[in-house]
Amino acid sequence: MEKILQINSKEFELIRYPETNDNALRAWSNAELLALDYVKDYKGRKFHLFNDRFGVWNCALHDKQTETIWTYASQKKAINRNLERNNLATDIQFKTPLDNLEVVDVALIKIPKSLELFELFLNQIVQGSYEDTEVVCSFMTKYFSSAYLKIASQYFENVSQTKAWKKARLLILKEPKSDIQKEFINTITWNDHILKQYYGVFSSDKIDIGTQFLLKHLEVANREINVLDVASGNGIISHEVLLQNEKANVTLVDDFNLAIESSKLNLPRTKSKFICTDTIEGVEENNYDLILSNPPFHFEHENNIEVTLRLFQKIKSCLKKEGRFVMVANIHLNYKTHLEKLFSKVLVKGKNAKFVVYECYC
Repeated sequence: MEKILQINSKEFELIRYPETNDNALRAWSNAELLALDYVKDYKGRKFHLFNDRFGVWNCALHDKQTETIWTYASQKKAINRNLERNNLATDIQFKTPLDNLEVVDVALIKIPKSLELFELFLNQIVQGSYEDTEVVCSFMTKYFSSAYLKIASQYFENVSQTKAWKKARLLILKEPKSDIQKEFINTITWNDHILKQYYGVFSSDKIDIGTQFLLKHLEVANREINVLDVASGNGIISHEVLLQNEKANVTLVDDFNLAIESSKLNLPRTKSKFICTDTIEGVEENNYDLILSNPPFHFEHENNIEVTLRLFQKIKSCLKKEGRFVMVANIHLNYKTHLEKLFSKVLVKGKNAKFVVYECYC
């Protein structure tokens, strides 16, 4: 795995976090390098950085005035770790996609896989824009979608593309529009209940079919009071727990800050605890009667189960001795082999052509 990157005669050592054993994966892309080259002569301008997943932009622009819009707890860790690795200051100004940005001069966006999240970014920028605001959007050409152009044109009068370089390209957006009025929350109906979630949260305006399959097989016992929901998304699983057992208390954990903020729209604060973390930090060990999860294995355009396998180890440490862990997964991932290395008993509670629900005991 390549770790050393040279930018404008400076060398940076960049490591992915979470770490990976896949030697083909780097902590930067050619799309991000192309954006840096485009703005290399910009002087005296403030940069807002969006979707800087591992911190290449924060490192390369460390001597500029920057503000980083973060979406993942693991992203914040990755940025700070790479700044520390290169002996750079870690006093970053962080904001979320729901915060107001005062004045946006130049914004760099690595276009996310989620088109909704891309639109949310652009709306946030436009709300803090002025006539000379410029947005540099980078992407790998194999992921290009005409939807990028359609969304960008809703927010900017001037949308242009650069030539490709090493299979990467830029969209340059200028002349922001000022009459955008839109609510960036999807409303979902589930079994006569209304749930809400912000743009960019997994499954958009519906409950994904994997979670539906888990809910079909979910039975919460009266004794299962302390419940942990890992990769909790909009909180639908915890919502069902509280419907089945009114004595229960739920702790929701998700790496994505917009998922956590969405779950706050759907669950009573008196019965719920919300934690944005990628490693179940701040969660008590040997504390939970029931742990539930529909863990992700898609990370942007990558498929990677390494993070999920590490989560299984932490999940086991959080269970009470007599507790149980119930999860749903795509059947082709064959998690049973990995779960049986950790848990004394692993049962298949439900199965169809695409998904399987596992029930695990310590």
